[in-house]
Amino acid sequence: MEFDNLDDLRVLLATAETGSLTGAGRRGGLSTAAVSAAIKRLETALGVRLFERTTRSLRPTAEGEVMIDHARRALEIVADGQAKVRAGSAGLTGTICITSAAVFAHEMLARWLAEFAAQHPHLKVDLLVSDAHLDLVRDGIDLALRNGPLPDSSHSARLLASARRIACASPEYVMRHGAPQQPSQLADHECFVYHVRGRRMDVWQFARGDEPPQQVRVGGRLACNDASIAQQWALQGRGILYQSELALVDLLADGQLVQLLPGWQGEDSSLFAVLPSRRYVPTRVQVVMDELAAAFSSRLARLHDMAG
Repeated sequence: MEFDNLDDLRVLLATAETGSLTGAGRRGGLSTAAVSAAIKRLETALGVRLFERTTRSLRPTAEGEVMIDHARRALEIVADGQAKVRAGSAGLTGTICITSAAVFAHEMLARWLAEFAAQHPHLKVDLLVSDAHLDLVRDGIDLALRNGPLPDSSHSARLLASARRIACASPEYVMRHGAPQQPSQLADHECFVYHVRGRRMDVWQFARGDEPPQQVRVGGRLACNDASIAQQWALQGRGILYQSELALVDLLADGQLVQLLPGWQGEDSSLFAVLPSRRYVPTRVQVVMDELAAAFSSRLARLHDMAG
């Protein structure tokens, strides 16, 4: 098939993202009839139906999903090339959409992204904070920060930092209740339980040297589905936190929290940059991944220096 121009692909994406011909027309300044004609041209050229039409909305067919993904990829390549030509030595341009869990957004990304954007004045940054795993393609997300191990998926991923969960509490909590000396003693303490994507995280795992891993079922009166809230509870001295060391560097460095069970390693909590299923990675996304990897490496080095 041949395209006379890229406008029909832009209409295809707008229709998929807004869920209606009217919404696509409003976004592109076109009439509903013009949008319908563009979709019809694509369907005729491809010989397939791209959308299932109902009285209220449009839903992409399986073939439509494939075409939408490829159209998005093609437009990104063109946009990236245009940005490079126009920007010259001006640096990164365009918009990058990033999603992250709340605890990383609050503890690091808020400041880091603001500083990164200041260094690249032609770049726009859109941060979506959610502990749920958003749909990268549907929500137009360029990069998601997610803790491993990752489930099998069609997305590609890059390891940004190898990290572990650690148990910690405020000095006030330790003063009142003492510090556990073995993982099994956590069962006698107030521990914060998370609900992560429908799973109750009340079994904590620890390993030391060549010893078999130990698992302990914990409990407490406070539970939540937001790790940043559990972090606030820990700072208030209300219990023990089990969280990625990457999210705790600053709080451990200034003494607001203290690490418990030194010598024991919690379960894997490595951080990955997850990308939509596409072969092409825009330059701005590649640069963000590279600089994030360096930033997280620096945070881990700081943590290990404190431990040493």
